[in-house]
Amino acid sequence: MPVPRPATTGLALVVLASLAVHLVTFLIRPVASYRVLALGGDATAVGLVAAAGALLPVFLALPMGRAADRGGMGGLLTAGGLAMTTGALGLAFAGTLPLMAAGNVVIGVGQLALMLAFQGLVAELSPPEHQDRNFGWFTAAASVGQLIGPLTGGWVISSASAGSMVAETREAFLLATGLGVVITLLCLALAWTLKGLAHQKKNGDRRVHKGSTAALLRNRRLLVAIFTSFAVMSSVDVLTAYLPVLGEDRGLSPAVVGVLLAVRAGFSFLSRLLIPLLVGRFGRLAVLVVSGGLAGICVVALVFTGGFWPLAALMAVLGLALGLGQPLTMTWTVREAPDNLRSTALGLRLTGNRVAQAAAPAAAGAVSGLVGVAGPFLLIALLLFASTATVLPGWRAERG
Repeated sequence: MPVPRPATTGLALVVLASLAVHLVTFLIRPVASYRVLALGGDATAVGLVAAAGALLPVFLALPMGRAADRGGMGGLLTAGGLAMTTGALGLAFAGTLPLMAAGNVVIGVGQLALMLAFQGLVAELSPPEHQDRNFGWFTAAASVGQLIGPLTGGWVISSASAGSMVAETREAFLLATGLGVVITLLCLALAWTLKGLAHQKKNGDRRVHKGSTAALLRNRRLLVAIFTSFAVMSSVDVLTAYLPVLGEDRGLSPAVVGVLLAVRAGFSFLSRLLIPLLVGRFGRLAVLVVSGGLAGICVVALVFTGGFWPLAALMAVLGLALGLGQPLTMTWTVREAPDNLRSTALGLRLTGNRVAQAAAPAAAGAVSGLVGVAGPFLLIALLLFASTATVLPGWRAERG
């Protein structure tokens, strides 16, 4: 059966918007770390400011998911684009650590709204046999944004004419503000496209969907999917926030750190293109087990590695491994939920992700204060190994 044209257009817009949102997010995160250090903050402050962006979304993801299941996708798209633009502009002129944290809060709420809407739309617009593929493309676009973002931020900081890091990071944040306007326009176009799709569905399903969130939480497989996503998100966020700290400890410039982060994102992009082949050959759970264990080993190795090329090689393998977790847990989550609770289940998954973004950098900062720069990386390695262990029983049962 051919996919309706509005659905095809909608999927294309979601993929493009996902690229733009992640470009802005991963431009801002390492630049924000340099701004915090320039304002007199230490490694612990870097973690706390990074965590602030995920604190409020922890409490908003589930209500937003329920709202999306009731037909509120358009509102999430519009509000999310405006919030990301406003937050980036606020960061450009933030001169204190509390203001940096506040800007991250606004951006975090905006990104949550957009990611929840985007993921729900991919699930809704994709036939079941194409969900792994389409979530792979969706997250591959995110990887492109994650690749370009750090490179762009590092280039702007390194090439800025101003003398202080505060002024140099302001230029990067203003660029992110302009890109936020582009995101808002894309979201408005997507909301307009969805109106055509709703008309093809007899003006959409306007009933209030009933269902139990508690029932979703009793599904062990869904909880494992959420925890696996939590571990992968924690790893990506801690890497993004603390690789600049490790880089300064190893004498690497911001531009070189940006290249290393881009290597990770680039190889995540490649692994996501291979998802249909890997899942078809080995199965979703087998891929999650192998990729989680490999990622944990690479993170441990980062601590004991020096020099650009060895670090780049580790970041490449790490990118291949970490790139698989998010799209596969998206499909897994959608498959474990009834159709009328898909966005609610995705909201639960995003709640776990935002808990990761709030808790992991803060915990990494505390560990860093106790044991030094290696602490955050060893912490996320343990988390990756733990998540792999939770997937193993399901994989063994699947094989048996």
